[in-house]
Amino acid sequence: MQDSSPLAAARVLSAAERTGFDERRLQVLVDYSAALRWQMLATAAVIGGLCWAGGSAPLWVVLWLAATVAAREVRAAALLRLRDATRTPVAVRLRATTGWTLLLGAAFGAVGFFMRRLDTAYDAILTMILLSLSAGAVSTTFTVVPAFVAFAGAISLPVVLMWLANGDWLDLGIGLLVLLFMGVQVRYARQNMRMFEESYRMRLDNLDLLRQLSNERTRLAQARDLAVRTDLSKSRFLAAASHDLRQPLQSLSLNIGALQRLVPAGDCHDIADEIAEGTDTLRRMLDALLDISMLESGSVAPHLQAVALDRFVHAVCARMRPAAEARGLRLDGDCPPGLVVHSDPEMLRRVVSNLVDNALKFTTRGGVALDVQADGERVALRVRDTGCGIAPADQARVFEDFEQLHNPARSREHGHGLGLGIVRRLSRLLGIELRLQSTPGVGSSFELLLPVAERAQPLLGDGDVIQPGLVARRVLVLDDDEAVRSAYRHALEGLGCHVACAATLAEAVALLPTTQPEVALVDFRLAGADDGLGAIAALRQRQPALPAVLVTADTLTELYEQALALGVPVLRKPVTAVALAIAVNKVLNAPGDGH
Repeated sequence: MQDSSPLAAARVLSAAERTGFDERRLQVLVDYSAALRWQMLATAAVIGGLCWAGGSAPLWVVLWLAATVAAREVRAAALLRLRDATRTPVAVRLRATTGWTLLLGAAFGAVGFFMRRLDTAYDAILTMILLSLSAGAVSTTFTVVPAFVAFAGAISLPVVLMWLANGDWLDLGIGLLVLLFMGVQVRYARQNMRMFEESYRMRLDNLDLLRQLSNERTRLAQARDLAVRTDLSKSRFLAAASHDLRQPLQSLSLNIGALQRLVPAGDCHDIADEIAEGTDTLRRMLDALLDISMLESGSVAPHLQAVALDRFVHAVCARMRPAAEARGLRLDGDCPPGLVVHSDPEMLRRVVSNLVDNALKFTTRGGVALDVQADGERVALRVRDTGCGIAPADQARVFEDFEQLHNPARSREHGHGLGLGIVRRLSRLLGIELRLQSTPGVGSSFELLLPVAERAQPLLGDGDVIQPGLVARRVLVLDDDEAVRSAYRHALEGLGCHVACAATLAEAVALLPTTQPEVALVDFRLAGADDGLGAIAALRQRQPALPAVLVTADTLTELYEQALALGVPVLRKPVTAVALAIAVNKVLNAPGDGH
């Protein structure tokens, strides 16, 4: 059958799909046949009753009724067998349905011969019933249009012949109307068949779409799983890279500090200062790149606690004021006492330090001010400068990585354009609202809105001054890198400490009885199965209450929480000689012997 509908033409059925479609046509025909059994029998009984009442011979009426019921049941059984005979080609079975449907139509059409002996009123009633039966067959046999034509023709033609045989013009008109009605029914049957085929094609299209969506979901799930695995691998790689890349910087930073103390003033000392400056630049660049990678991978989580802002501001200004003075700039800090916020102190220090560093780089006169003001349930911390300012159209761009609006020559003096990208990521991670107000030629103001907390927790290494008391103190260093151990020794001996070094936990344990260390400086990543926290616990089993400092390149929250539970402060690599001195001095003077 040709199908010219636009929707159906959009899909050409394959041989398998055409077979499936024909099987569906047969199944619908069988289903309707089974569903209308009692309606057909009731119709036959009504027709038989009218013929009997109109004066037809009772025997012939009974014989007709029996033959019609038998034809109906035989056809129904035959259709069931055709449906189940899957080894027979479906085209052959569909053609067979036409013959069986013709049989049933002929049985009902035989009523036309009774109409010759009935009066006109009975003829009219029977004609309407038979035409209604034929019209009803449109909705039950349309899936096999030849079968419908056979059924409707077998019913309608005897009726037409009966009316035409009377010879009256009115009877002739009724016969022609019956033929016209039959033509309309055939047209509707074909239209229903087209709609049925279109719906089948749409169903196939929908199934294809569902399969595609399912495949796409599968691919997306696989891509998601791959991304998760990649992120986990990336996190593991970054943890290892942080350690491996920072190890030589750790040794270099400490040795440069020792070299600066040992070399007298002159060209050699200037060279040492230049090496120190280059090392510090390399350290800050490496920190920025690793920080961005870890923040993007989601492997860093904030460790929120109460932070006293007056001490925090003082610490940041004390650390960065030498850099400001080297540029001929002022760095002022102002914070009312007693203001406490809820944040991660290390991450907050990175945010504020990056903002101050950025302000210093792009300010040539005047200075930078760091001030704090209470604002209801939040505290506003502002970093203001008198620099070149930022045009409104460019203010969103400054937070993008490697974006430097006022450094077209990519001068190293102005950094690498990563600081504000880290500020953006860390602020989002900490839930800090970040605002920027700037006027070209006047200056900029970066504002952080921080949630208020109730109490402050002391911060390690922020703004503390190296106090006397390290001279002759006994320090045990546990690190599996020989160069780093040597650097620790030079730095600590330069501070007046007695230093004992060990490469493994077993060596450190063996040194305890003879050295009696007052503090242990332990690297987190040790060769073998041991880690720094486990090593500290093992050392404390043999020397209870031994103060300790953990040094690591890792930034995982779990590590800091575990260290806090053991009462162990954490230093992040690379550690400078000043930060090392502050940390060791702090744990030696802490109450409770490091616990």
